[in-house]
Amino acid sequence: MTSLLSKLSLPLLQLLFLLLSFSTTGRAEDNITINVLSLMYSPDVQEVEVDSLNAGFEASLTARGWKTNSKARVSFIRPPSYDTPVAEFFESVVKESEGKLMIVFGPFGGPNTMWVKGELSKHGAVSFGPLAFSTEVREWDPHLYFISVEPNAELLALFRYAVVFLGLPRVGITYLKGTPSGEALYEFALDISSMMGHELCGAFAAAGGVGADEDALAAEWNQFVETRPQAVLLFAPVRNPATEWFIGRIVKDERARQMYVLAPSTSQGPLIRTWRDALYASNVSLNDGQLIITGTIPPSNLLTLASVRRFREEMDNHLKSNSEWGGFSKPPHFSTDEAISDLMMTGWLTGEILSQALHSTDVLTDRTAFMDSLYRQRRYVVDDLVVGDYGNECGEFASMQGAMCNCNQGGSAVYMKEVVDGFRMYPVINGFLMWGVSQCSSANVKVYAPLYGVFILIVDSYITERSARRWYEGASSVPADGSFENDRLFFHPFRRKLSEVAGDLAQLVDNRIVSAVFGGVTRDALRLPNVTFINPLAASPIVGKFRRNVLLLSPTVRQQLYVIAMHLSNASTGAVSAAIRSKRAEVIGDVLNKSLMTFDVALKSMLLLKESDTLVDHLPSSGDVVAIGLTPPDAHAIAQYLQSRNDRRVYVLFSEVAQLYDEFVEAFNATPAAVVSASRLVFATNLPHWADKNTESDTVAMFHAYNPRESTWTPLRLRGFATARLLRSIVPRMKRISPSLLVDFFYTESNIRVDDMHYGPYSDVECVKGRVTAANRCETNFGAGNISVWSMSRVLDPRVPVLSRGVTPSLEYAVMDGSSLSPSQLAGIIVGSVFFVALAIALCVLLCLFVFNSRDNNRAPREPTDPVTLIFTDIESSTAQWSTHPELMPDAVLAHHTMIRSLIMQYGCYEVKTVGDSFMIACRSTSTAVELASDIQRSFLQHCWGTTVFDDFYRNSEMQKAEDDDHYIPPSARLDPEVYRQLWNGLRVRIGIHTGLCDIRHDEVTKGYDYYGRTPNMAARTESVTNGGQVLLTYAAYMSLSTEERDQLDATSLGPVALRGVPEPIVMYQLNAVPGRAFAGLRLDRDFSFEESEDPTSTSASEHSSTHMELSGSAQTISDALHSLLSTFKPPQRERLLVPYCERWNVSLPRRKGRVWDDAYCEEVIRRIAVKVGHIAEHGARGMSASSGVTTQSGSSLIIISCNPYLSDASPKQCSRVPVSSGREVNNGMTENDAN
Repeated sequence: MTSLLSKLSLPLLQLLFLLLSFSTTGRAEDNITINVLSLMYSPDVQEVEVDSLNAGFEASLTARGWKTNSKARVSFIRPPSYDTPVAEFFESVVKESEGKLMIVFGPFGGPNTMWVKGELSKHGAVSFGPLAFSTEVREWDPHLYFISVEPNAELLALFRYAVVFLGLPRVGITYLKGTPSGEALYEFALDISSMMGHELCGAFAAAGGVGADEDALAAEWNQFVETRPQAVLLFAPVRNPATEWFIGRIVKDERARQMYVLAPSTSQGPLIRTWRDALYASNVSLNDGQLIITGTIPPSNLLTLASVRRFREEMDNHLKSNSEWGGFSKPPHFSTDEAISDLMMTGWLTGEILSQALHSTDVLTDRTAFMDSLYRQRRYVVDDLVVGDYGNECGEFASMQGAMCNCNQGGSAVYMKEVVDGFRMYPVINGFLMWGVSQCSSANVKVYAPLYGVFILIVDSYITERSARRWYEGASSVPADGSFENDRLFFHPFRRKLSEVAGDLAQLVDNRIVSAVFGGVTRDALRLPNVTFINPLAASPIVGKFRRNVLLLSPTVRQQLYVIAMHLSNASTGAVSAAIRSKRAEVIGDVLNKSLMTFDVALKSMLLLKESDTLVDHLPSSGDVVAIGLTPPDAHAIAQYLQSRNDRRVYVLFSEVAQLYDEFVEAFNATPAAVVSASRLVFATNLPHWADKNTESDTVAMFHAYNPRESTWTPLRLRGFATARLLRSIVPRMKRISPSLLVDFFYTESNIRVDDMHYGPYSDVECVKGRVTAANRCETNFGAGNISVWSMSRVLDPRVPVLSRGVTPSLEYAVMDGSSLSPSQLAGIIVGSVFFVALAIALCVLLCLFVFNSRDNNRAPREPTDPVTLIFTDIESSTAQWSTHPELMPDAVLAHHTMIRSLIMQYGCYEVKTVGDSFMIACRSTSTAVELASDIQRSFLQHCWGTTVFDDFYRNSEMQKAEDDDHYIPPSARLDPEVYRQLWNGLRVRIGIHTGLCDIRHDEVTKGYDYYGRTPNMAARTESVTNGGQVLLTYAAYMSLSTEERDQLDATSLGPVALRGVPEPIVMYQLNAVPGRAFAGLRLDRDFSFEESEDPTSTSASEHSSTHMELSGSAQTISDALHSLLSTFKPPQRERLLVPYCERWNVSLPRRKGRVWDDAYCEEVIRRIAVKVGHIAEHGARGMSASSGVTTQSGSSLIIISCNPYLSDASPKQCSRVPVSSGREVNNGMTENDAN
């Protein structure tokens, strides 16, 4: 037995020692007491608010038995009275806490926080959750452990909400002037407003102190309210007398009674009490949502959060079990007063953070060690709330790797609520602002101007409302990238009846920020000024004129009909009929007719129906039909029509199919026969298939990813998705956003590509001075391309191929070939007079010249991914030269053309177009373009013009300008004659060069290549600011040269130059093609035009008003002759014959109302030619009369060039000029026009 005991004694002793050690440790932990003293009180704060904060803090610790995870006990020490001075109470607890860990809960208020900073540092203590609405205490200090965000973050959130979600353009601010905190908040507000592109409309600077001068306040108020503020940022202490007066005045003054009041969390209780008193005093009711208040913790009634639900449960239990808090009238009092409940949750969350901070045992007896543990990249997770990261001092390299340095602020979210009936408060989810734990504060959060989009829901038009709603569902499914810098696209619904849309939208634009309008629109709404519409949905098809502010992304009616006509021409279906139901059926019918005629498709019949007519009753019994103006019943009617006629096809607009998508899918899926007939319902679209699971489209793949339910895969949702993708790609590139800036972006960029969707080219360049004659080369506000032809079968099954591959329609309505003449037309020409025969010969010669100079397309840059260098040229003061020297200009311009064309061929470049005396040239290489431009200037300098009249003209013009402008220095007029001859000679040409990517298209009418987009616009604008004899290169063109080429180039930087229509100045370089030349300042005041109108002798005014003036005798003779000659031609043939004359005589074409020349347009062109040539003929007649000293019986002379020295063996001098006279004689040998 003894031996057995001896064997067991050693293990028993070891076990005994082990148990004793555990017991000792446990008792030691239980003996650790942590003193937490509450400084969360202030004599300036109501007792119920202080109680709420302290009760919430206690509720958190009570739920844990007043112990930490390490079993240490927490002793919560509250002041004996809220009237006890903070310093006195603090000192008493410091003495009691010697040798213990001491933590401060609070303090409350800026002054108390500023005082306690020094004391905390002296005693090595930490303050948890101080509440101080002051920017001064927010500096890095490890002794202050902030749970909430800083005041600037609340200001940022409120201003953002006012602009982004309320859409208010006029926001003011109230702040406490003369204090560092107030002035800092005001400066921060100015910075925010500037960053968001919406400046503060006014400020009410409240003075501190007890007394307030009523007169001074009234003057300040009147000045503030005259700015018509729609909201005010209330960032002055509510308890300040001036602020209380300000709040009362808002309620009393009718001008401000509807103004939103946006206040920070610390103003919540005082603001509600003051507002309630002001309403009572003025006998005014509360406006729901007028008061908007931020919070640094989630609203305590936001029950979707687990943290809020747990808070309410623990708070409820604490109030039930603690009689000390009987002032809250027992639960659920805290649930019916959100202001009190929010304060409780603030205290509760601080208790939760403290409990987690006290988790580690080894730091609970040393204040320094405990404080250090708080900043070890500390993050707290309370259910679904995250507080932190907190970090101590660290180096830049650690910060670059993600460490949080010098951060004692854990809040990363601002919450928001609105005050409603009964002064209850409800969360405003849109107002929440969160930036995550990667940033210590909101200092680096950037919030730029939003794109505030209004989408219209027309409530009394079911189809239009459904379409707009589906578009919005697709657009809103595009996710943001999570950054405030880029998350700037917002859509807001606007519900109105059809008759109310235009009027109410106009009022909305006057009172709200509206960047762009989407959804359903009316024709009247589209006429509103200063409103940007993006791809609007119309209740019925619209064929409208160019509107710069209407940006279209989907194929227009014109484009759809053009592509359908192109398909019909290849389908060999014979003649087609049309049935159009619309208020503007005639306009749509005209577009359809022109499209069909362009592709030689016969139109058998066209029925223009009223909106009340039934479409299906008017479908033809034979042949294919184009049906426009569909309603929901038409889908089933068309399906039945196709099933009963197996050899028919119906062509419709896809824009109508998209809006009636459900009806068409249901109708053509109803029976097997209906499915078969779907192959004969045809339309044109540029969308990829929205329901193709095996899609190759990036856009559709993303659309499916963010809209996984197949029932949502519809064309309008995909259109909305693609539109939002486009806008989200645009917004980050715009620091400021407004309707005009948004429109400018589209026309400046011209071509925009997002994923696999391409939009453009957009162009706002007007058709000027005969520059272009094709409809699509002028102003273009539609950007859809790659439009293919589908059948309804492909809609039902994405595997069905398209009927015609995608094309981008040129919209060139070339009805007939100008060379095909009927026998009757030839007979009409033959029976003409000898004069008419001579004129016809001249026309033929010019047509031959046109053919002779046809372009070599092999020289054209054709690769869309390669940059193209474009050159634009124009003769300086050409119109004035034509008027002053009409007898010399034809030969001079001919020499001008010959020299430039010869150099174009020499350098292997491509003549894109030549209109009048203006050239557009495309080169593959920038260095080639630079050499070509230099040689053009040198060739003109070396050419023998045979006269000095052009030089005299330019010098006289300079001298005249010098007399009118004392600051103007003539660049050439005062040069020594010998020096002048070395630098200047003859006509002066302006040249502009730009390099970039282009939208390259082959023109089916001219059989050549043309270049669209931002690059040609920039090149043309560059040329427009250039002086005669000068060559300008844009920065892009200059930098596209190699370093070696730039080193060898003689060029001078002119610095940034502002061009019309270009948002940012462009750096320009002057190519010194002729060294020594000096130039006047750039022509920055000139519009983008080839026409010179500054000279008083310019005839442009008469040309543009020829319809409204009487023709002179000479002009009338010319007009009669052209009418007689061309009367047997159709308008398209007349266009072919008249355009060369416009080019030859530098006649500007009038602005078109349609896409093609009609009889009225031809009449106007003939009148312009007659006015221009008649004026020149009369000038020549006067010259001959003056030189001969005799009286002429002619009032005018028409000069007809009967031969061309560059096409025949004749010399220029041998080319005859045949005068034709008319008019009556007046005194002294003057004609009637001369006398006038």
